[in-house]
Amino acid sequence: MPPTVVEIPAVVLASEELERKIHTVYSKAASYEQFLDYKSAGDTRLTINGSRHYRTPYGSLPSVTTILSATSGSKAALERWAAKNPGGREAAAARGTRVHSLMEEYLLGINKDPQIDDEEIAAFWSGLPENLDKLERVFWAENPVNPDDFAWTIGGDGISRVWHPGVHETEVRGWAGAPDIGAEYKSKVVLGDLKTSNGLYFSKWPGPETPRDQYGMKRAGFMKYKKCMLQLGAYALGMEHTINISPDLFMIFVATKERSQVFAVQGATIEKYKNEWLATVDKYYSEILPAQNEIEMEAVNGDA
Repeated sequence: MPPTVVEIPAVVLASEELERKIHTVYSKAASYEQFLDYKSAGDTRLTINGSRHYRTPYGSLPSVTTILSATSGSKAALERWAAKNPGGREAAAARGTRVHSLMEEYLLGINKDPQIDDEEIAAFWSGLPENLDKLERVFWAENPVNPDDFAWTIGGDGISRVWHPGVHETEVRGWAGAPDIGAEYKSKVVLGDLKTSNGLYFSKWPGPETPRDQYGMKRAGFMKYKKCMLQLGAYALGMEHTINISPDLFMIFVATKERSQVFAVQGATIEKYKNEWLATVDKYYSEILPAQNEIEMEAVNGDA
């Protein structure tokens, strides 16, 4: 299904309504008391069995990226790529961290005209500010813009995250993650994500009209787009549960050397990816984790 939104229609919610949505959690303190009182001292972001987790009121939950990595089936391909490109994974991570830092400072107004000495970083940054400028009001940029808002999401290590216990009837099968952007666009609440990529993103699977020499590129671009949409679906559910805000729009900001892209999605497409995320979580807890535990037990028995 193609994205529902390319151009967002005119104003639907007034700024006062957005303000109400952001602070409505305080008028419902009783239902959010466990979160208002919740504090996690020390490190919030943890590594458990080699995978990222976060401390939450429900215990240490796997990160959104941990679940996506375990269920995507692309881990072996990524390892093959890493073997053929020594240092490539680390370089990509460092590049993403740097561009994310520039984004945070830009959205917060700390540095609107960064001087970037690294030509590669400058190429990825070029064109991104004009897309970030589409956001009219920012309440979350890696962390709550106002530390007094949603203070219970900020860990002892300064890392902010949202969480969800999952929808299983008898046990916690949850997740946690750190959204990039919470903002307003034409008076609608936006949940945004920034990606740095060597290739463009595409919102549709390549059709029969796609030239053969472009098919692989567009397929890879769609798979990255879909993975990001699942990630946003997870964050949206987490935001609804943790800070009582339901995004009206998803926005993906893609920084490539070639150009900057922005995708805006709303309505039924958001609900579709929320449901796909819940199915992904079910697969992780019902199939992936049990299989990993079996492998660990085999190793223990073998060592014994």
